[in-house]
Amino acid sequence: MRTLTPGAWYLLFLCKGCNTRQVLFRDLNRGQSKIVATFIVECQDCGHKASYDSERIERYHHPIRAATKEVLSPVWRPGQP
Repeated sequence: MRTLTPGAWYLLFLCKGCNTRQVLFRDLNRGQSKIVATFIVECQDCGHKASYDSERIERYHHPIRAATKEVLSPVWRPGQP
């Protein structure tokens, strides 16, 4: 798990091993750029290593009103605060 900054954008992937959403890294383009890449990453929860192309990468805007120490939960779904 990672501490998220209120108001910041992030790129996420859904682990192919345990189906939890994981933060890939902060999106400095604030959700505006096209993603043309494949990332090979290891899940921080289950350790499953897999590749994720641009079709599998999600964008997430962390709510401005969120507490600084709030973390992304494995049960988070797009559109939820």
